[in-house]
Amino acid sequence: MKQYIINQNRKITYFFLIALSFFPVLPTGVESVLMIAAFLFSLSYFSIEGKKFWNRKKTLYSLLFSSLFLIYAFSLLYTQNIGNGIKYIIRLLPTILFPAIFLFNDKEIINNKQLEFIKSMYIMALILALVYLNFTLYDCLYKSEIQFWDFRQLIEKKIKVHGTYLSMWIGFGVILLFFKFKKEVFNRKTLLAYIAMLAIISYFIYWQYLIGSRMPFGATLLISSILMFKNRKQMFVFSMFFIVLGFVIILKTDRLGDRFQKLSQYNFSFPEGKYEDNYPNISTEQIRNGIYYCSFEKIKQQPILGYGVGDVDAELQSCYDNTFTNTDTYKVTRYNSHNQFLKIILSAGFVGLVLFLISILCLVKNAIEHKLVLYISFISFVFLNFSFENILSRHDGVLFFAFFSALFFFTNTQQNEKSIN
Repeated sequence: MKQYIINQNRKITYFFLIALSFFPVLPTGVESVLMIAAFLFSLSYFSIEGKKFWNRKKTLYSLLFSSLFLIYAFSLLYTQNIGNGIKYIIRLLPTILFPAIFLFNDKEIINNKQLEFIKSMYIMALILALVYLNFTLYDCLYKSEIQFWDFRQLIEKKIKVHGTYLSMWIGFGVILLFFKFKKEVFNRKTLLAYIAMLAIISYFIYWQYLIGSRMPFGATLLISSILMFKNRKQMFVFSMFFIVLGFVIILKTDRLGDRFQKLSQYNFSFPEGKYEDNYPNISTEQIRNGIYYCSFEKIKQQPILGYGVGDVDAELQSCYDNTFTNTDTYKVTRYNSHNQFLKIILSAGFVGLVLFLISILCLVKNAIEHKLVLYISFISFVFLNFSFENILSRHDGVLFFAFFSALFFFTNTQQNEKSIN
């Protein structure tokens, strides 16, 4: 059995990574089983062979990747609702398990060709998910006048994924395709591949337009435009061009355009009245105003160490109830901080945020040294989305972040270090 694990380690781990790349279409339970199975298999290899090669650098990497898990775990020491805190910490387990799959091995698990295949399978999973939605929601899309939020709820009901997270997954699919597009040598043989990639990119952007999440769309546009050009001057000029062009286009459309148009007329009012009667007049901007107001008020009271990860939701709800007494908007739906950085500060204070940012900066510094462009692009894309959503508070966001950050960091780092040696 030991010899089998040693001999088949790379093949079996590669199989697990391929299977996990289909997470956009997998049930949560299946994702969890695959992730735990991959970790346990790698742990078996580590106990037999990999432990001989463990070193300080691997220890450092494991701490850096699991930094938020450790920060939240420390906050349990002073949180009141320990049960709720444990729930959030368990949700962050992928940030430990995925890096461990790579760190438990003494050599590279996958090569560049296999990495390309994993990325292609992720693109395939997105296509399958979106084609399924196209067929099941056909009447809503093309034959009826459906309200924006009602359509978003239908999407979430069909595939059990929040619209913002789906748009983020799609956006990163666009970035991967642009990355592949940039590396391909254009000639007659690759013409068909170019046309296919452009068609898929267009289809993905079309779905981002339908979903209407502004930050994932803007982050996709920004990172994709930067990736397309090598020369810094060209990169800056064309990035500005694409950004301006993108905003001109979306301002002329009825879904994303309407949402961006509201930003140009942004007012700092709060929701008024009973939500059931007045919801057509209550904008998402007004709701976010209340969320950010209470988030900052609570941060001012506990800025150093925060409230502990288990108490953040209750503290915010207490502020909503005491501040916005003329509306039940924040009672009908419970709202989190809608900003990952605010969530960390509320949970573990500015101390926690600084430690988290230092850990990410250390990884980015290493990525720059090894020229890991895709990892840097991924982190940049995710951090942009952190600004308007608690990405690491849901399983879908944690899995997406942990899977790709470990995959892109360790695959290329191990290959580059091997070539240097």
